[in-house]
Amino acid sequence: MIVAALAATGCSRADPEPAAARPDAGTPRAGTAAPVPPGDTAAPSPPPTSVPPAVPTAAPGTKAPEHDAFFDPPVPLPPGKPGEVIRRRPFDVPGAGTKGAAEEVLVMYTTTGTDGRPVAATGTVALPKGPAPAGGWPIVAWDHGTVGIGTMCAPSRGFLAGIGGFDIQAELIRRGFAVVQPDYIGMGVTGVKHPYLQGKPAAYATLDLVRAARTINPDLGQTWFVGGHSQGAHAALWTADHQPRYAPELPLGGVLAFAPGTGFQFMPGLVEQRDATAAPYIGIFLMLLDGAAAADPSVKPDQLLTPAALAVADAAWIDCLSTVIGGDLPDPANVLKPNADLGPLTASLEANATDQVTPAAPVFLAQGSADPLAPLNLPMAQALCAKGASIDYRTYPDQDHGLNDFQPSGTDALTWLQSRLDGKPPTHTCAF
Repeated sequence: MIVAALAATGCSRADPEPAAARPDAGTPRAGTAAPVPPGDTAAPSPPPTSVPPAVPTAAPGTKAPEHDAFFDPPVPLPPGKPGEVIRRRPFDVPGAGTKGAAEEVLVMYTTTGTDGRPVAATGTVALPKGPAPAGGWPIVAWDHGTVGIGTMCAPSRGFLAGIGGFDIQAELIRRGFAVVQPDYIGMGVTGVKHPYLQGKPAAYATLDLVRAARTINPDLGQTWFVGGHSQGAHAALWTADHQPRYAPELPLGGVLAFAPGTGFQFMPGLVEQRDATAAPYIGIFLMLLDGAAAADPSVKPDQLLTPAALAVADAAWIDCLSTVIGGDLPDPANVLKPNADLGPLTASLEANATDQVTPAAPVFLAQGSADPLAPLNLPMAQALCAKGASIDYRTYPDQDHGLNDFQPSGTDALTWLQSRLDGKPPTHTCAF
């Protein structure tokens, strides 16, 4: 059952998978990261005593860099707390903007890296049309699904431009929500590698973009939610876990989790079998290894992988998904070196599994019954319920990992969201 479930892990994203990755992905500037510190060691920012004014585009008398130069962070980073804006400019990538937004801004901001030190991240902030309601626009932070791990794969660089399907971000804008979309750490911004499917850095990048968004426009309110699909749902659940400790001034109203990415802790054991059952999962395994190594130096790809597999793992940093999904992957028997010690990698994946979270807000969890991850996400939901979490678990018959472009699950989620805004108690489905 686990083997069948892992088949879907290569199709994890907030929107339907593109037919092919972009060939012009560019080369990120490689960076190294120190070990993830235990607990939430980054000091939380104190609650603001008043709504701050909108920040300027850049330093007084200057202009934010144009084109790709925007994504090169200043060295050294300016001093400031997590969530402070470094620079901003209008978001103008053709076909990649949030439909229906009155204004969308590309922002670089400070967040906390895997070593506990400040690092730059990027994302977008989209605002609804018309005047803000009393109390300001409610916010939804939308965490994107897997688009690759390279710098150029970030949504703010236009990777998802032209992708169709039910556009939940556009519908949120239409209903009067501001939508903020982080690129995560190591995507968008150059110089740092993306800690793929590592919960803490994804949560920090999300929480700090919400902080930054509120300084960009004083019409953003205190009410906010987080959502995402697959990798994005994994990030959203971890955001709900870390929020009380890292950003206590940002009480979270709820979580929209569509087909959360789960079960990755079983991947090393599967690949270690070195037989044909692992063949469909080699690409995602190499991305998981890259992501763990970006957060934990005890995970060393060059000590685990054969030259052929290491070449693919290195290429994943520059070509989004074209190598790891549908590319020329090594045979399962030629992935791992003899006697490779997968213990540190397995420990990292176990520590970042979705069943490890304790969400500090009610969760709407949508799952397609035809998704091979369904047999893993049901016990994950049960594990969260056992911790006392409020889970509204919905299954959608015959729908796959993409939830058929979020219909009807997207409409159900928006109804659930409105109920939270209206102050209605959340429904629980923990009696599985």
